[in-house]
Amino acid sequence: MADKVLALEGVTLEAPDGRTVFEGLDWSLERGARVHAAGGLGNGATALLRLCAGLAEPSAGRVLLDGTPLDPEAPGHPFVRNGNLGWVPTDGGLAVNLSLLDNIALPLRFTRNMSREDAAGLATLWLERAGLAQAAQAKPRVPADRTSWLASLARAGAKGSLLWLVDRPPGGLDSASRRAARAILDLAAGDPAVSLVLVGGDWMAGLGDELTIEDGRVSSGGIA
Repeated sequence: MADKVLALEGVTLEAPDGRTVFEGLDWSLERGARVHAAGGLGNGATALLRLCAGLAEPSAGRVLLDGTPLDPEAPGHPFVRNGNLGWVPTDGGLAVNLSLLDNIALPLRFTRNMSREDAAGLATLWLERAGLAQAAQAKPRVPADRTSWLASLARAGAKGSLLWLVDRPPGGLDSASRRAARAILDLAAGDPAVSLVLVGGDWMAGLGDELTIEDGRVSSGGIA
């Protein structure tokens, strides 16, 4: 299992309305692999990402990160606790009572044991890469917009995450935001230790093998 950064074993997941999204799903991601799922909403991609992030609990089977099962009854998974999971949901998943800068800097103090000053400096660097330097002291908007999503992407980079789970941004990205997001993802993809699972439009093309989700089955690079 050491060569798998992510593995789903016999996973069954039901939607809130009782519909079966996945049944007996087996799928894994090699360390350093990159996959990209295109397509619209409702294809199961977001459900897959939430499973992998430990935010959706399967009714059967298990999900493993870095060889250790995710257990909703036992929070503090070591892979997550060490900042290695870069979860980038559509809404950004940021704390609305903190500035964008603090949303990025605060996790660095706990996952990377950084000082307040060093964490703020690194957070500032990644906000600049995301094109958000001028918005550093702003708080996330409600409902979330592309700024929150870009800041969440920057947070994954600042943490040095080894597994990025990136859902599609809310609405469309303007050209500047798209360039910034692509630059951050290209930087992540340039690290052979980093694995990417991306969901989004054509602008993400070339960042990984095609990820296909169809009839409750998942396959990538021709391998289920």
